[in-house]
Amino acid sequence: MITLVVPTRNRAHTLKLVTPSYYAQEGVTEIVFVSDEGSDDTPDVVDSIARTNTSIATRFIRNESRLGAAASRNVGVTNATNEYILFSDDDEYLEPLYAITCLRKLEKYGAGAVSGRNVYMLDGETPAEAVRRFGSGLRRAKPFRHLLCEPANGAVYDGDISLPFTHSIILTKRSLLLEEPFDPHYLAGNGYREESDYQMRLFLKGLPVYVTNDVHCIHLAPSLVRSGGQRTSLWRRIYWSIRHTAYFHNKYYKRYACKVGLKTPRSVALFAFAAYCVYRETLRPWLHRAALAYLRQMRQARNPAISAVGEPLA
Repeated sequence: MITLVVPTRNRAHTLKLVTPSYYAQEGVTEIVFVSDEGSDDTPDVVDSIARTNTSIATRFIRNESRLGAAASRNVGVTNATNEYILFSDDDEYLEPLYAITCLRKLEKYGAGAVSGRNVYMLDGETPAEAVRRFGSGLRRAKPFRHLLCEPANGAVYDGDISLPFTHSIILTKRSLLLEEPFDPHYLAGNGYREESDYQMRLFLKGLPVYVTNDVHCIHLAPSLVRSGGQRTSLWRRIYWSIRHTAYFHNKYYKRYACKVGLKTPRSVALFAFAAYCVYRETLRPWLHRAALAYLRQMRQARNPAISAVGEPLA
């Protein structure tokens, strides 16, 4: 019914934690792991878990040269045998029923892609604790910032909503992916926008992208993720985020702006994104830490026995 495709590169340490949640997914009959020229013990980790879950077919593919996450997704799609494809990153837990819930929503809305809410664990949290803390969101904001062309992951909303695009943990159709494969251009740097690129093409073709509050994927806490695009240096992350967004804008901005009624020139929109990106990577983490410290002080002042867990400014 559903093939789960997992691009990965030298993340055996995270796969040990999250892979059991893949094999617990109702509706998933096949899992394809695509190792992007990996050199660690990922094959052994996958084999160990797969041998205890023989009801689900497991395929492990290793790229002989570095292709990047986008091209690795395409490799997984090519080797899948089911019509429905669910993508997961190698540092994300999938909540029980994630796959089958997204499939039901896809069929209900005639959507091009569907995701659950994406929750970021704090250090010391369990996935269940992170989901309870997140609730229906963490802050009052619009779910999508059209000028920035960015979803607001922590925005408070209930039910199912349609957005131009969501995060990377989506369920979609293999037939669509074969028509509109992921763009391998985003190999360099942090890979920013590589999953948004595919979803934007769905949106511009009139195929809606939905996010449901009924299920969640849970990103591992920072202390558990030791490598990857978001572990690059601060200014390198900023540089590649802006550069990839410029490429993304060159491909889609004119049609996207027309579709959503945005009258801002592309150059101004890119400048606004660049300013936001610098804020997001520099000032916002400091504000986040200050807010957490203040909340802990206030809660402990009211009740010294409470050790508060703060809420991230998603």
